[in-house]
This record gives sequence, C-alpha cells and structure tokens, in this order.
Amino acid sequence: MTQILSYVLRPVRRPTILLPTLLVLAVAACAGRDDTPRPMHISSRVADQKLTVTVDNIPAGRTITELLLIDPAGGATQARERELSTRETASGGNAGPGVSVGAVGGSSSGVHPYISLGYLFRGSERVERSRRLTGEIPLPDPAAYAAGYRDWRIELRFRDQLGEPQSVQIPAPAP
Repeated sequence: MTQILSYVLRPVRRPTILLPTLLVLAVAACAGRDDTPRPMHISSRVADQKLTVTVDNIPAGRTITELLLIDPAGGATQARERELSTRETASGGNAGPGVSVGAVGGSSSGVHPYISLGYLFRGSERVERSRRLTGEIPLPDPAAYAAGYRDWRIELRFRDQLGEPQSVQIPAPAP
C-alpha cells in the first residue's frame, strides 16, 4: 500500500514541466487584448422642462432606433432632437496638416455637414472611433415628473450587429 501511495504522490513531490507550462499559458491568456466593444454609457439630466440624454461609446454596427422617456403608466415620449456624432482619435505617425469632413444631425433637425482644418501633432497609425448620441426629450408633465421621477425611466432601443432589436433602460434623473 505504501508503494502505491508513493507512486501516486510522486508528481506532487517533484515539480514537473506541466505545472510551469500551465502557469505560462494562464498568464499569456490573461495578458491577451480584449477586442470586445466597450459597453455603451448612458447619462441624463433635466434642464428647462426637458430631459437631455447622452449615449457614449456606441459600438460599430449598432443602430439606435428610438430614445424614449417612459412614464409610470407606460406611456412613451420620444426624443424630438437627436444628434449622432463620430469622434476619431489617432496616435503615432508623423505630424502635419489635417482636414476633417463630417456631418451631424438627425431626422427631425436635419443634417449639417462640416469641414474642419487643423494641424495634427500626431499621425494616424492607429485610429479609434467612438460614436455619441445626444437627444432631448420634452417632459410631458413637469409637475408629475418632479413629484414621482423615481417611477419614470429612460429606454434606448437599438439594433445590434445581427440586426436583432434590443433595448436598455435606466432610471430617470432627479429634477
């Protein structure tokens, strides 16, 4: 019995090549870069009898369909003014003059193209793009909202990369 137990416990007493290999693989797996998109960040505030909602870090391929304020009874008020903007940041490379062309706006406010000129202190070896949506929702009943804002919520509806409808809700902010 002693010989069997000694044979079974021998790998535990002597370090084998398997343990260091597993440790190296575990560290390498943890050090890998995570290319999954950052989650969207939704923030809101109340000013001048309207709700201003900002959605940051909208992943590529995700289409925002609706931005709503939901009252306690389930009634929805849609955002009237929506503006979708794309921000690009670059790093590395050479410096030099730069030109930027883009457009901002939404379905109700129209599209406003722009051209900007500037001087790039860094080139564009690596370009990161982030999209931001800003929307304004008029408060249908400011007094009722102020009295019971904890029962109200903001809902963002969108289509994911596969075209499937999705939604996310956050609590409405204090007045």
